[in-house]
Amino acid sequence: MVDLLLRRYLWLIDTIRRAREISYENIAIQWERSSLNDDRSPLSLRTFHNHRNAIEKHFGVEIACHRGRGRNTYYIANRDAIENDTVNQWMLNSFATGNTLAEYRDLTDKIQLEDIPGGTEFLQPILTGLRENRRLQLSYCSYRSTTPAKFVIEPLGVKMFKRRWYLLARKNGSNDMRIYALDRILQLDCTDETFVYPAEFHPADYFACYYGIATDGYSPPTTIRLKAYAELPHYLRSLPLHASQRETERTQDYSIFEYYLSPTFDFVQELLLHGDQIEVLAPCELRNRIAGIIRAMNSQYITDNK
Repeated sequence: MVDLLLRRYLWLIDTIRRAREISYENIAIQWERSSLNDDRSPLSLRTFHNHRNAIEKHFGVEIACHRGRGRNTYYIANRDAIENDTVNQWMLNSFATGNTLAEYRDLTDKIQLEDIPGGTEFLQPILTGLRENRRLQLSYCSYRSTTPAKFVIEPLGVKMFKRRWYLLARKNGSNDMRIYALDRILQLDCTDETFVYPAEFHPADYFACYYGIATDGYSPPTTIRLKAYAELPHYLRSLPLHASQRETERTQDYSIFEYYLSPTFDFVQELLLHGDQIEVLAPCELRNRIAGIIRAMNSQYITDNK
């Protein structure tokens, strides 16, 4: 029942968001045609207003009414509650995509999706631990170890990166921040022990100067200048690598982008992904690091023709 209501709330937000402004009558018509409405039950005006109130309470999204002559229309009064809230935005986009795919189930052999690694079954107890400030007991096996380790951690936040979920936590009795991949967790239990969440700590601030989840602890934030060629500038404009991205120069042949972040492992891997369509201009340390990796890669492909 709760799951059905949640999907109805998301459907209503998505319908009004896409229309920008829409009457109750048109909302009711779209509901009758929706794949969520299995029994084709009507959306009564009372139910509609109940949903409006619940949406504002649970999502912070205000569906306001624009009163006109003989016809009222509804719109989202605080669109920033969606655009600036990553959880609301992710849920709505995931719902909209899933709802669209559900309407085209007959095309499953023509739709290719990416698999998500395991570990999502641990997301719920982790979020419970976050909500209630409870310590978690993990059995964890990293890629650098052959045997699992058991320990207790204090959850501070979760983050998704490249189809994987990660947990930001500190070990019990320590201020040392660690990142744990959910797909490397073998067992997780939410304990009865509580902890005091650190005052003024925000995971978004912690990751603000990083690309991805790798925080090596020794690469301080710095200004990075990249020269992008061919089609890459178009991709970077449509999907920035980082929130600090600025395009400082644009020509027919290339564009220069600036960033302020730590050049950690994940960012270096992203730069290498784009091959010869990207060049590091600054800082020199990062440029030399990339050049060294390229030389090492090149040496692996050099063959002896003798």
